[in-house]
Amino acid sequence: MKRAKWVALLALGAALQITAASRAAATETDARFDRGIAVTAMAWAAVEPDTKAFTFPPFVGSPYTLTPDELQALRRTGFDFIRLAVDPGPFLQFQGTRRAAVDRMLAERVQLILASGLGVIVDFHPSDVHPDYTAQALTAGLQTPTFQSYLQLLYDTAAQLGEMRSKRVALELMNEPPIAPGLWQPMLEAAYAAARAGSPQLPLILEGGDEASAAALMKMKTTPFVADPAVRFAFHYYDPYQFTHQGAAWNAARYLADVPYPARARPLDDSLTASAAMIAAQNLSAPEKSLAFQDAQTRLRDYRASAFDAGTITKSFARIADWARSQGIRPERVMLGEFGARQTALQLAGARARERTQWFHDVSQAAEANGFGWAVWAYRSAGGFGLARSDTDGDIQPDIVEALRLKVGTGKGDAGSAAHAARPMP
Repeated sequence: MKRAKWVALLALGAALQITAASRAAATETDARFDRGIAVTAMAWAAVEPDTKAFTFPPFVGSPYTLTPDELQALRRTGFDFIRLAVDPGPFLQFQGTRRAAVDRMLAERVQLILASGLGVIVDFHPSDVHPDYTAQALTAGLQTPTFQSYLQLLYDTAAQLGEMRSKRVALELMNEPPIAPGLWQPMLEAAYAAARAGSPQLPLILEGGDEASAAALMKMKTTPFVADPAVRFAFHYYDPYQFTHQGAAWNAARYLADVPYPARARPLDDSLTASAAMIAAQNLSAPEKSLAFQDAQTRLRDYRASAFDAGTITKSFARIADWARSQGIRPERVMLGEFGARQTALQLAGARARERTQWFHDVSQAAEANGFGWAVWAYRSAGGFGLARSDTDGDIQPDIVEALRLKVGTGKGDAGSAAHAARPMP
């Protein structure tokens, strides 16, 4: 779409905001998204070897499988919506009949989820698979051709989803924008205007910059959006990173191991010893190993000194609730859009498994206590964050189901299997 047309759409967005507010008010309660789980069935699209072309058709094969049986099992477990992670890259690269085919694939996945009795948030989730369509590339500037193409994608997708006439379908404008809140604000306003031009009533999920941190959400200028009751304001939560991301190769906690929750649940020496062993096993030079252990020591000691526990989470979420009230935003319009913790080999059973499930319990309980909906990350795989019992058994780990206060033993598998893996949570 030409730049001049987008300027007109930005102006139109303000008028549509008023229209959306009046039309959506009567049916706002139909659009609740309370307890969800992320599904990566359209994320991380594959790229052809040695080319810059996405594989066509994308999202085909075992990593992208999503069946009615799995969805129905998730619904029986107690989830009421799916947060469908969608790589925008193929939608931006493909043109003509190929783009039309990808649009149909998205519509079919959404209809499949709706048919299972679940709501769906279409989450445009940029990946690092293709350098032209990473989150950094997409947010390089309001006037860049890539972002202007992204605005067109939001317009098209909002129109497509809006035609489904379902209040159980929503569009998340971008997962975890990586730039500072002040830089993201004008891009967010443009993204909102584009989506609203595509559909005046479609529920929209908005995040702040800095990878959807709570701090960034609370810096958002909400005036352009707050009068639109079909807008929800989302943040992501992975604190403390030393615990949730321990051993993750892409994170600052890459060399941390056997980290407890709460911070003082076990002696510091447990983590120091396990981290030293992990570093010793790495393919690093002796000086690199020394520096890695120094870094690990600092991070572990800082974490222990923080005394991070359930009370820390409660206070953090209370600040978000206070911010929402100050903005005139009702609690049900705030979402904990993503939270999760990697499962390490030490957390498969026993006290360490209970520490992990306690974290899920404490975070989800804090969200619910403030009236926030939530979506846990993620159903399968996802770098160790998957909550399914295995890649072949789609039932959610029973201890996590219990921690989230869902329905243990209601998946498609054996209703009695390991339903007591975790102790009851307070």
